[in-house]
Amino acid sequence: MKSQHISSIYIGKTMGALKLKYGKILVIGIMIWFGFSAPVEFLTAQTTKVEGKVNEANSNNTRVNTTSQTSTIGKIEVNVSGKLALCSHSEKGHIILDVKGGVEPYTFRWNNNETVQNRYNLFAGTYTVYIKDSYGTEHTEKIVVQPPFPLILEMVETKNASCGSSNTGSAKINVKVGRGEPYRVEWSHGLVNKMEATNLPAGDYTATVFDIYNCSATIAFSIASNGPAIEVQENITDITCSSDQNGAIKLQVSGGKAPFTYQWSNGKTTKDIEGLSAGKYDVLIQDAGGCSLAKTFEVKASSPLEISLENITDISCSGQQSGDIKISVVGGKAPFTYAWSNGSSTQNITNLKAGQYDVKVTDAAGCFVNASFQVKEGSDALNINLISSQNATCNGAEDGSIEAGISGGIGPFVITWSDGVKDALKRENLKAGSYTVTIADAKGCSVSQEVLIQEPLKLTARLDNTLDVNCATGEIKGVAWVQITGGKSPYNIKWNSGANSREINFSTSTELTVEITDANGCVTSDKMKVSFPEVTGNARLEFEYRKLEISAEPEVFINDPIQFESFIAADFITWEWDFNDGIISNEKDPIHIFSKAGEFEVKLTAFDIFGCSTIEVKTVQVLANGEVVVMPNAFTPNGDGLNDKFLPVMKGVTSFEMNIFNHWGEHLYSEAGLELNGWDGYYKGSLLPQGNYVYKVTYTNPEGNVINKTGGVTLIR
Repeated sequence: MKSQHISSIYIGKTMGALKLKYGKILVIGIMIWFGFSAPVEFLTAQTTKVEGKVNEANSNNTRVNTTSQTSTIGKIEVNVSGKLALCSHSEKGHIILDVKGGVEPYTFRWNNNETVQNRYNLFAGTYTVYIKDSYGTEHTEKIVVQPPFPLILEMVETKNASCGSSNTGSAKINVKVGRGEPYRVEWSHGLVNKMEATNLPAGDYTATVFDIYNCSATIAFSIASNGPAIEVQENITDITCSSDQNGAIKLQVSGGKAPFTYQWSNGKTTKDIEGLSAGKYDVLIQDAGGCSLAKTFEVKASSPLEISLENITDISCSGQQSGDIKISVVGGKAPFTYAWSNGSSTQNITNLKAGQYDVKVTDAAGCFVNASFQVKEGSDALNINLISSQNATCNGAEDGSIEAGISGGIGPFVITWSDGVKDALKRENLKAGSYTVTIADAKGCSVSQEVLIQEPLKLTARLDNTLDVNCATGEIKGVAWVQITGGKSPYNIKWNSGANSREINFSTSTELTVEITDANGCVTSDKMKVSFPEVTGNARLEFEYRKLEISAEPEVFINDPIQFESFIAADFITWEWDFNDGIISNEKDPIHIFSKAGEFEVKLTAFDIFGCSTIEVKTVQVLANGEVVVMPNAFTPNGDGLNDKFLPVMKGVTSFEMNIFNHWGEHLYSEAGLELNGWDGYYKGSLLPQGNYVYKVTYTNPEGNVINKTGGVTLIR
């Protein structure tokens, strides 16, 4: 591409576009003015931007087609690798370019005018390469080869091991001078990427640190011992048999500072361990000075006793006893004894029928091993194949079927069934029961197979019903349901009312019938008469009470027998008294004695045939030892001399206090003592209006019990 064909030149990122009007001479002048020494063609190639347009040269109107191919072939992409940093001044770097995109082949021009793709033997500095594909698409890449940079390590601290056999030492290093994170660290004992190493035994170590450009520095150090090492001599007893647990490890410990502690990998803390199975056991030994030693010991087993199968001869005819098993024994200690599941005690067994045979082999040391082997029928042995069997669809039905097939053997075959049928492999119209087919071939082999034809449990339906009564409203709802047993689900249910669910409702006395059909088409039915009663819900329930002994005092006292007399309508079938003192009675007219003073709400509950209940409640005031406190429920403070004051009637009390309140809780009057004046209806010198007021009295009976009572009193004018 010649310079006079270019309409615009872009130099750098800040110069903008310079129009060419005087051809190559002006272009060269511009290049010299900016201090460039590369040819015009090269500068144009590296700085011209192809924008998919046609640029016009002002000098001669020549057109250059620079339509971009980037939209179809992709832009040029470069992956840079190689040695891009120098670790010392004696090293040289190199640059490897991996170019993708654009259209090959590519041309390369470096800022030193080299045209190779990769550069080698490089000093530190910045290297620029200009890459162009076969369509003229250009790409510029600047690569920096880093100069040497010091990597200086320092030892921050070291800690000696507590003793020669302990791994309690540690060391910590730091990068004093370097290019910065990340650093790769390799310790001589295998630790990587850590600035601190722990659990170090006494010895010499190195640590090598690599920076991001793989330049490295190494620091060496030693971990000393603060005390003598612990030394151990072991005596190991291997196990007799591979499955035994009679191994043992016994230790002789010297060095260090007694006493010693022991921590084994199996949880033991004693010096010696026994009852071990085969395997490896770790122990950590520590002395009184903090020195430790970790050791691993192995308890071995004798060569395991194994059974190897030499040969199995299967039988050629079902039912024959022509099989045999031959085995060999490896490992263990001869001689060996044999115990077979069929009672044989020889190494090999013969004259066997088809089946599984187990053997236990014991060696001279008492070790044993078990194995199982299967003697099969030969591939051409006569066999019966059950192709299909169909159970009876309904209990008692005769629609079962069996179809059998023959494999192996030599024809012709003789077929016989246990119910007398011959020469048939397919049976139909069978009822439930056991059917055995026997097949014999021409060489005398005979096989039999039993087939069980089953039938479902007898399909039954049983109707039941109940009445659901709403005790509050007297509403009754009849509920009937069917219980289905036997047959095969799902079931089709059909009531005489047309319903098809397991449960239905009824509202009159009637006869219900139901028919059940199961999944096999079996049918059963049931019927039942149901009654639908009426409930009035207003049966009479009352009771009264009186003192059993006639007395001039109508009040009820402790230990007075009280006769309770009830009226219970015939609608009720049972009843219960609750005297509110922990006593319950089911008598119709009970006699009850209250043993404590107080107010008792006596409740009589009666139940009808539907479980609905009616309750009658009355309060019984029981006084202690003749005490009487009667509070009037009204008084008339009008000055006529009759009932002018609110004054209680008391008897048999040792103290008394009375307080009067209005309905807003405001305190109006208070008086205490056994000789009372009574409340005259006044408050702060004014007669209160007619209405209801609240009193609270507190008194003590002769037994010393303090009793509180509240109530209402009406002031009437």
